[in-house]
Amino acid sequence: MEKNLLEQLTLWHDNDEFEKIVGKIAEIPEQERDYDVVSHLARALNNLDRYEEALQQLWTIKTEGEHDPLWHFRVGYAYYSLSQYEDAVNAFEMANKLDPEDEDAEMLLKWSRHEIDIITNPQENSMAVQPNAIASVKNDTLANELNNFKERIKPFQFIEHDSGNVSMILNVGVYKDEVFQTRADEGFEGNGYDWESLAVVFLVEKMPHLEDSVHFDPEADMFCAYSDHREALQKFAIGFKDACEDDAVIRDLFSRAELD
Repeated sequence: MEKNLLEQLTLWHDNDEFEKIVGKIAEIPEQERDYDVVSHLARALNNLDRYEEALQQLWTIKTEGEHDPLWHFRVGYAYYSLSQYEDAVNAFEMANKLDPEDEDAEMLLKWSRHEIDIITNPQENSMAVQPNAIASVKNDTLANELNNFKERIKPFQFIEHDSGNVSMILNVGVYKDEVFQTRADEGFEGNGYDWESLAVVFLVEKMPHLEDSVHFDPEADMFCAYSDHREALQKFAIGFKDACEDDAVIRDLFSRAELD
């Protein structure tokens, strides 16, 4: 791949301009596309929720991708998104084997196994105490994973409700307050409604595929996002927290927030 093309594809990816990636690569004859080009194409298709097309592209470079953990991760991500969890487990297991430090691959591997467990053993996944020792170990593993997730998104809190819905909340006024102060002259105070305005920009620009699943219900002193899709809110929570921790990214997103 030409260096300039690689840099352009990477820039488009960083800016979530996935359609541009697909369009540019479509201009390149298939016989002239190397491993890196097809990898970029498959990643962009995954980000556009075109998972079957992503898999088709990934299979064309299967031999070259055999020892690439990112190839296996992208295959697993496509299968997971298509709810083909057994295939996802196989792919994430290989990605994890090739790169044990990849936390995302490890997390999605656990989520895939959990989905299989729910499908095959629905009664074992109830909140009741189970006498089976193996089932208890499974529950402990899932509990540890949830705890790790909750630690990762602090100071946001992840709340599970009896109804099955989940919420992500933040008591506002301290965390990232300096970001909101940059537009105090426009009326921004850093309250829950201002956080919603910021979160909406993030959701629309960075995770548009979750717009129908993640909703907001702020109050003056609290930001709240909620969903009846646990996985969707977890993905949003991780992405939004990571964005908040990148000062340049969060200030750029906030520059387009609209005062409620």
